[in-house]
Amino acid sequence: MDILNEIDKTIKLINDIRPFEGVYLRQINQFFKIETTYSSNAIEGNTHTLEETKVILEDGITIGGHPLREFYEVEGHGKAYDYMFSLIKKRDITEQDILYCHLLFSQNIPGFISPGEYRKIEVLISGSAKVLPKADNVPVKMREFIEWTNKERNNLHPVLFAAEAHRQLVNIHPFTDGNGRISRLVMNTFLYQDTLFPVSIPVLRRTDYYNILERNNRDDFGVYIAELELQTLNDMMRFLHLSSA
Repeated sequence: MDILNEIDKTIKLINDIRPFEGVYLRQINQFFKIETTYSSNAIEGNTHTLEETKVILEDGITIGGHPLREFYEVEGHGKAYDYMFSLIKKRDITEQDILYCHLLFSQNIPGFISPGEYRKIEVLISGSAKVLPKADNVPVKMREFIEWTNKERNNLHPVLFAAEAHRQLVNIHPFTDGNGRISRLVMNTFLYQDTLFPVSIPVLRRTDYYNILERNNRDDFGVYIAELELQTLNDMMRFLHLSSA
């Protein structure tokens, strides 16, 4: 696949100037923390802007005119991001990691059902025809998912693996709420662990994202995420003043 070759060539150029250290590393991490928190919340309906998201994450200040729930969605996503970022030197993610990530994201959100726990009720995705696993089957599905990640990771290109992990996790829908945000955090952690960079779903492409997930085609979703990863890498090349020539 040509786009995967482009990704491999581009990340090699970036890796040649690694490791990022000190203030530079913190700046890069903070950039992606703010960007992914903003975009992941925005496509779920959170109305904070990118600039407001930055203020909340860096200063802990509530922004007037927004529901308190939205503040805690931003704050919680930032905490969950920090935890998942702490896993980048590993090369796996456990069930407990995913549960704790969900707890950090959701525990302070008013009225949130079952923070850090698998759902105990049946759910459906608004506007979707997907039939989700019964609540009783979620623990087994999650164990199978973790087994799949451990078994298949070396058999797929890192970007396609991360995208497929996202798709599978959304299809399990293990939580009452927050499934999309946790699935994107898991995907981005896998990308980080393979020395790639996290992807953000542009708000203007939200419909494309949901349509591709609804089609539930592994290859199509893999290409979609690969396009976003290549865009992120090209942006990093510009930030780092690198040339592909």
